[in-house]
Amino acid sequence: MNPFSLLLRNLVHAVTAVLMLIPIMLTMGEAGDPNTPVKTYPDSTNPYITEYLSPDIAAHRSGAGLAPQNTLMAFENIVGNSNSGAGTLEFDVQITADGELVLMHDLMYDSITNAEEEFGRKGVFVSSLTLEEAQRLNLGENFEINGEYPYKGLRGDDIPENLRVVTCDRVIDYVEANCGSRKYNYVIEIKSIGANGMKAADKLYSIITERGLQDRVIWSTFAPLTSSYMEKQYPEIPRTADAIEAIQFYFHFRMDWDLQDVAPSYEALQIPYGASALDNAINLGTRELLNYAHSNNIAVQYWTINSEEDIRTLTLNGADCIMTDYPETAYEVIKDCQH
Repeated sequence: MNPFSLLLRNLVHAVTAVLMLIPIMLTMGEAGDPNTPVKTYPDSTNPYITEYLSPDIAAHRSGAGLAPQNTLMAFENIVGNSNSGAGTLEFDVQITADGELVLMHDLMYDSITNAEEEFGRKGVFVSSLTLEEAQRLNLGENFEINGEYPYKGLRGDDIPENLRVVTCDRVIDYVEANCGSRKYNYVIEIKSIGANGMKAADKLYSIITERGLQDRVIWSTFAPLTSSYMEKQYPEIPRTADAIEAIQFYFHFRMDWDLQDVAPSYEALQIPYGASALDNAINLGTRELLNYAHSNNIAVQYWTINSEEDIRTLTLNGADCIMTDYPETAYEVIKDCQH
């Protein structure tokens, strides 16, 4: 092919892609047809695809609406409450400067702790502190409930142990030792990026396999490089789609293309809805999308769903998991949908 023909072909492909994107972008917030029947796949081999009207309930950041997020206190609150409704515990992990795997959502401690005061600077990254240094912080510093800040100002020995930075292995050991006959599943997201993301994956894999939890853990990351590493090194651990894979899924869904052409190797999508998706500026909770995912043996797990109306809508549309800061509320709404 001569250079001119090659240039013309590439130009046509680029223009075609743009023209295809325009109608998709203009209709991303549409609600879908409420009369679309929900398709079920009882013979699915994916354990994360749940029975219709019975989505799993995941305590988001271990129940962040009820106790400071990603703390041992939050896990105590869920595991010790037989009425919490949660079947899954969702939390985030990162690598510290000394190679420990700790629970933390944000890359920096600034927003939820007294890190700036304690270390005399802004921008205190999780990866910049050792575990011992991080455990000087109060993870309940900015936690608000009912208009109050019950743990604000606690310093030094006054900070209870269950409000300090906690390691992943300690949390899992606590849950496994105190859950009784109830066996929780885990959704664990690696927030560390780059080389630290790979170190976090190695550490998390060891924690999972040493405790024989391979069939109760699905791990995730939005970082494509970390996701590729997880897939290559540890393909036996179920994972969720990374950011690029999620976009690829959505584009195939909207174009009604065969997703198997790209051979997806993930078991679940973890995607936003409602307020988490800018109040449905993009609507990822339609029956059409859920049917498409299930037809490809992919589960769909939604975050962060705190509105009763959103919980009801997603349950009726066939969602597989509701990640919420308020598991008890989700449990009551789902029960109502079943009657």
